Amino acid sequence: MPADSQWKRPDGDDDEDDIPFNKELDYSMDNVIVVDNLPIVPPEKVEKLINVLVKLYSKIGNIVQDGQGVFMPMDPNTNESKGFAYVEFEDVQCAAQAVEQTDGHKLDKAHVFRVWRFNEVDRILQVPDSYQAPPPPQYRERGNLRQWLLDDKARDQYVIRYADESEIFWNDGPETKEEERRVFERKKWTDTGHQWSPHGTYLATFHRPGLRLWGGDTFEAAGRFMHNNVKNIDFSPCERYLVTSTWADRPNDKEEAEGVIIWDVRTGEKKRAFKNEGPKDKPMEPFKWSFDGQYFAKIATDSIQVYSAEDMKLLDKKSFKLPGVREFRWSPAQNVFAAFIPAQDAGQSPARVVIVEVPSRTELRQKNLFSVADTQMYWHPDGTYLAVKVDRQKSKKTTTYSFELFRLKERDIPIEVLEIPTQVVNFAWEPKGHRFALVHGDPPRVDISFYTMLKEGKAQVTLLKTLEKKPVNEVFWSPAGHHVVLAGMKSLNGILNFFNADDMEAMCEDEHFMCTDICWDPTGRYICSYVSAFRQPMENGYVIWNFAGKAQLRVNKDKFFQFIWRPRPPSLLSGKQEREIRKALPEYSAKYQEEDRKAKELAASAATREKEAKRAAFEEGEARRKALYLEWQQDRRQLRGCLTDDEDNYELVEETFEEVLEMKEERI
Repeated sequence: MPADSQWKRPDGDDDEDDIPFNKELDYSMDNVIVVDNLPIVPPEKVEKLINVLVKLYSKIGNIVQDGQGVFMPMDPNTNESKGFAYVEFEDVQCAAQAVEQTDGHKLDKAHVFRVWRFNEVDRILQVPDSYQAPPPPQYRERGNLRQWLLDDKARDQYVIRYADESEIFWNDGPETKEEERRVFERKKWTDTGHQWSPHGTYLATFHRPGLRLWGGDTFEAAGRFMHNNVKNIDFSPCERYLVTSTWADRPNDKEEAEGVIIWDVRTGEKKRAFKNEGPKDKPMEPFKWSFDGQYFAKIATDSIQVYSAEDMKLLDKKSFKLPGVREFRWSPAQNVFAAFIPAQDAGQSPARVVIVEVPSRTELRQKNLFSVADTQMYWHPDGTYLAVKVDRQKSKKTTTYSFELFRLKERDIPIEVLEIPTQVVNFAWEPKGHRFALVHGDPPRVDISFYTMLKEGKAQVTLLKTLEKKPVNEVFWSPAGHHVVLAGMKSLNGILNFFNADDMEAMCEDEHFMCTDICWDPTGRYICSYVSAFRQPMENGYVIWNFAGKAQLRVNKDKFFQFIWRPRPPSLLSGKQEREIRKALPEYSAKYQEEDRKAKELAASAATREKEAKRAAFEEGEARRKALYLEWQQDRRQLRGCLTDDEDNYELVEETFEEVLEMKEERI
């Protein structure tokens, strides 16, 4: 038969053996994984260890040859296993799931699995013996991340989110146009919300794959942190570290391997990760940072775990043992925490509050509490005082209320007890001062009492004034002190009472209907009340007031979600310099009042010029229209055959219509 001829069967069907085989063999071995850090065992225990691996990985996918696809190499010199094994699955997807689910699996205390794909091993083996440093990344100028602090008018910024829009504005006078106040805007900038860093350097946006940070004049990307479905974040007070947290939405959802991750903000390096040890659909016990960011801590079983931020390890490799501890709070001014421990042994051991110093573990103060039903701890913003609200259940129908007031700056930390005869609704310290406000009584109309920790310069709790029967349930002190807003939120429909705590008198009372949130700006000059669509679907928008209760700006936005002032970093001025500035305040006030007057005059003249320009444009257009009307007059007469557009041929008819709007009868 000729070589170039093709033979075919008479029936036209080719034999299957004659069909060319065009498929290529798969040499990738993507379905093989390597399990490292296994125990090194003698030959008689190899089968037992292989059975452990087969049992573990059979739950994830089918192993080839009915479980025979596990191979454990032996060392001929020692006649023992080499400490790793190969596992071959029937499909690539099962291999990928096995790597994801078992990398980090704890066989025992000494053996934690390191699992990767076989192809990754091949890549590692191909790494050259001599190290070649990669080229350094090209430096990218981010600009001044605190440029907004150099504003000539010392204005503050805020971010708002409504619908899928996000905008950043300057807080300026009501005469300033929105376009002039707007700093930045972007659509679909975040999936769920925004959050500023403690000093206002970065703005965080939340996304499904992780978190982004933005900063600089034009809010360029300043960091990316990959943590799937991140739900909550927290910065260290110094902005050096970032904590991201996630948890499953539902109990049956897949749990993230790393529930909490701590990052270095500047480098983006993952410093440490923690697994969520509780229910997978609930957030892990949050970490709380010390005032300087040197330590972070969380509650564990019968202890408080304090970690050092320097090496991310447990301080002194041991916890602070406090059997039964339920709550703790760091001091805002020193590395000291206060912890509450409930009563134990059916009341044989009383409840107590302890104050502990870190890192010395010295117990600075302890107070035993009896018949405790509930407690809450409130640190003064500068760490001078600690207030512990204690609810005591005297009987089934009787509950008493009191405050244990600790003076941290005095020797031996003395404690005073303040008894409150009625239910305590709210408590708030004055940020810069020695006073606190107390809301107590039976809602909706309650009493607001103002106390001071000093009486004529001596340490003594003293009542200053009580406002009786007010529709109030929240207290918002100005960050600068002196002024406070007494608010009736939620069911009280947003009643706002602007109060001067120095003169103990109300400056103004107003209302923001259905108000859901209130927040002061960092300087204490302005306060914002807003209605968030998260809590109230109607009347969404915000109002900015000055400290005296005068509305500066009212904005209504459908689907309005969020309003956040941009924080400011702590002042670099000493106490002496701040006192000198306060002495020269009249001089500065006169300067800024003059600037405000000029700005108002400029805004008024600008508004006048805008009206004049509109009038001139209208008159110019009217003149052109009349000129065209006269120009086309002859053409109209020729087309119509008459003088129909001459005013002399029209007769003006005036008609008067009267309608009775209201009738009122008076008898004299």
